[in-house]
Amino acid sequence: MDIPHTEDLEKQQPTMITNSGFLDQLENECEALAHYAFSKGITVPGNLMRLLNSGLSEEQDVRAHQVTDIYNQLSELVAPAKPQTILLMYDENKKAPPFLFLGSVPLIRRMMAVALVSLFSLIGLSLSGAVNNENMVASMFDLQGTDLLFVQAILLAASAIGASFAGLFKANSFVTQGVYDPKHESSYWVRFVVGLISGITLTQLIPINLDAVAQSTTDMIAVDTNSEANHAAIRITTALLGGFSANLVYNLLDRIVETLKSFITPKKVQNPAVLRQQLENQYRKEKLQFVTQLSQELLLIKQELASDDEMCKDKMQKRLTQYLDILVNGEKNIPAKK
Repeated sequence: MDIPHTEDLEKQQPTMITNSGFLDQLENECEALAHYAFSKGITVPGNLMRLLNSGLSEEQDVRAHQVTDIYNQLSELVAPAKPQTILLMYDENKKAPPFLFLGSVPLIRRMMAVALVSLFSLIGLSLSGAVNNENMVASMFDLQGTDLLFVQAILLAASAIGASFAGLFKANSFVTQGVYDPKHESSYWVRFVVGLISGITLTQLIPINLDAVAQSTTDMIAVDTNSEANHAAIRITTALLGGFSANLVYNLLDRIVETLKSFITPKKVQNPAVLRQQLENQYRKEKLQFVTQLSQELLLIKQELASDDEMCKDKMQKRLTQYLDILVNGEKNIPAKK
């Protein structure tokens, strides 16, 4: 019998260690899935837990088959929750970071921190004397120095509150359902930055009639307030809405671009060949409808002749006259029966 060389054993050993480590990882995921199922009140078969606790084989192949079978059954039990999300929350609970109460996944905690910083920044900036009704209503091109800096900062803070609120609401719904995917974390931060841009764009670069908005708001809430104060509040609220719904600003800008494009771009002239084909198709369609109508009328006359062998000459003449009207006018005009 051939004795394997030392080099061959060294090549085989990393593979065995890797397989063993992967099985250990699967066992850890099975433990997380079982913990999640029990916490949600899902019935877990006792044989699965008994096998997972102390019934796994020492042989790699048999153990791999057992762990895979347990993993698949537990995944079906916790569906539609994803095992990746469950494992992430399970590991976070085991690590017990200091700010775990803010969220069970890192994204929620980071975005919660950004939202709190934005909220405190909004409150702190509002204490400055530079943030007043006159400066808030003024355009960014009418201000300068620290006044402009404080106004833009408070609008940016309002936009950040709206953007973080939208991101938190969306991410929390996925985490609650157990379908949150960590690989999409960057997309939430992209939406957050886009929300900041949208808030500033909507409040500073897109002209909005604050008088009309303030009047409609006052009429809606039926409160007699200072119009200038309404303008400042509307400016802050607009920044918050711009951060919350970046799609709103995108659609608004896209509509403006399409409108300008319609004035600049000349109207396309339809291809004569395509127009001719459309007219021919329309003619064939109308011709088919007309022939079908004539065929139906002839069939009715034939049925009347078959059912009434003694049809008088006047009645026959009347039916032929009606048929002639269809040929000439293209419309059926039959008097109502008495």
